[in-house]
Amino acid sequence: MSKPEVTWWAQARAQGLLPADAEPMPAAHSPSWVVQALCFVGAQFVLWPFMVTLALLLEDWLLEGAGALLTSAALAAGGLWLLRQSRQVFVEQLGMSMLLAAQVQWVIGWASWLDAPPWLVMLSLLLLQLTLACLSQVVWIERLFGMLASWSLFALPALPVLDVDAAMGRDGWWQVLTQWPNHTLLLAALWALWVHRQGRWLTRVGAATASVLMEGAVVGLLLALVFKSCTMWAMVGGAPAGSADVADAGQALLWTLSWPKVVQAAAVLLSALWLYGRWRPQGRARGVLALMAVAALAACLAVDSMGALALVAAFAAGTRRWRTLWLALAVLLVELANFYYALQWPLTDKAAALALLGSVLALALWWLRSPPVPQSPVSGHAQRSQQPMRSWLVSMMVLAAAALALGLVQMDVQRKEQVLAQGQRIFVPLAPRDPRSLLQGDYMALNFAYPEAVREQLKAYLKQHPSASRVLVVARLDERGVAEVERLAQPADMASAPTPAQGRVLLPLKRLKGNWVVVTDAFFFPEGRGRPLAAARFGEFRVLPSGQALLAGLADEHLQPLQPAAQSADEQLRVLEAADSADGAQEEPPVQEDGTLPEEEPEAEAE
Repeated sequence: MSKPEVTWWAQARAQGLLPADAEPMPAAHSPSWVVQALCFVGAQFVLWPFMVTLALLLEDWLLEGAGALLTSAALAAGGLWLLRQSRQVFVEQLGMSMLLAAQVQWVIGWASWLDAPPWLVMLSLLLLQLTLACLSQVVWIERLFGMLASWSLFALPALPVLDVDAAMGRDGWWQVLTQWPNHTLLLAALWALWVHRQGRWLTRVGAATASVLMEGAVVGLLLALVFKSCTMWAMVGGAPAGSADVADAGQALLWTLSWPKVVQAAAVLLSALWLYGRWRPQGRARGVLALMAVAALAACLAVDSMGALALVAAFAAGTRRWRTLWLALAVLLVELANFYYALQWPLTDKAAALALLGSVLALALWWLRSPPVPQSPVSGHAQRSQQPMRSWLVSMMVLAAAALALGLVQMDVQRKEQVLAQGQRIFVPLAPRDPRSLLQGDYMALNFAYPEAVREQLKAYLKQHPSASRVLVVARLDERGVAEVERLAQPADMASAPTPAQGRVLLPLKRLKGNWVVVTDAFFFPEGRGRPLAAARFGEFRVLPSGQALLAGLADEHLQPLQPAAQSADEQLRVLEAADSADGAQEEPPVQEDGTLPEEEPEAEAE
């Protein structure tokens, strides 16, 4: 019996519905997950060679036509028979594997022989999964098939508009995935309703099986959200696209309301109210719950599935389903991590949202601060006398820290201004990477080009000094000012620093993210305006004889400076559309009575 059922058993006994000495039936012994995993692997070695042999013998009859449905029925019957005959781990794993194979054959039969549309195939699979779960009479298989049924349910909204070929392709999967957030809210609401009414419904026939199915379905819901986030992230290339490559980057409004966001916010508010009624918190706990609700409401602006996660987390916490609660919180972290790479919202809006979330968390920590310990009158008087001195010391420490931080920033700014004003202008070859849009701003990741001999010297130097992060190198300048790194600098080079007049300069290399770069590995630009920088082939630096350098800009292959676009791609599109409209609105030339255009008068020839 599951933990929630044991809780309800204790409540029923406390209310006098059961004898005081009544105890629930002990749960069946469950073997280690290692044993179950090994038995599952062994079951696959038994089942799938048999299926492959059967496919080679029966060929098309097994994979097409009525044979697929008959094979599905035979596998389902065999799997159920094994589950009813024995409770040994290997037999259960073999029976479960046969039930999984039956589902595969079921889909093949409906799609090929009956030529059913995708939504009907998925609906029939959903009914088959629920039927097999009810007939298996094994708790962990019921929970597993509840999870699989939830996944089949998620695919239903998008499938009616797809054909079989499109449903299995990239576009089909993308369309299915984009339909999941709102659909998971419905399943989360059904699960929350079941949890709320479970105490009354458990006395009905089939309630135990329904309870296990619902527990599996909510786990499937949470795993589906993770799968959606990871799959959509992978389907855009395995990494976030650069804002210079996305036309509408930074153009969406984060703070606008829409019906999906309002529905998600309503679900969050309902969850908070239910949890408040369930726990009846007092004092600070009430304020913390309110702050958590405010943070969840703010997250509805960026997290499409916030309402579903709030329902699952709140009702899991209210019914002591701690594993479900921690899984929901882990999924929420994954969803918030996707917000980090979102390109559609301006960085200022994202920063404001994170600042709001941080403020709420700070208020929660302040609310949960430890209350003062009661003191005796004598000690309390001594503590009050020391309090002004302690407050003065804290204030002085804060002011000193602020002055130190501002002083360090000012010194760094002055040093860089000196390099820009007095440094020699040189160019270093680049191998630029794609622009990336991260939380700190849009930038182009830079990869510097070094001769192979210099790379070998850097590898050897790193072996001798594993913790080294900085090194000076000697670079030769050509007549255009392009620097080519020749070798690592020696003590003699540092004692008498080469000058640009000698055709040599000292360049500082810094080790960042496993690569040696000149000063920095990134060039920042305004959000969504980095497309012209894709033509960069050189970094423009200002270098002092002492080896201090600073990246001042980027240049193309002809050493011409590159600037970010004056307008974003979306703004440029609006300007072009306005220009086209203006061209179309120009006055047409007058037409003569015969429908021809007037001939232009010849210009007078110069005398």
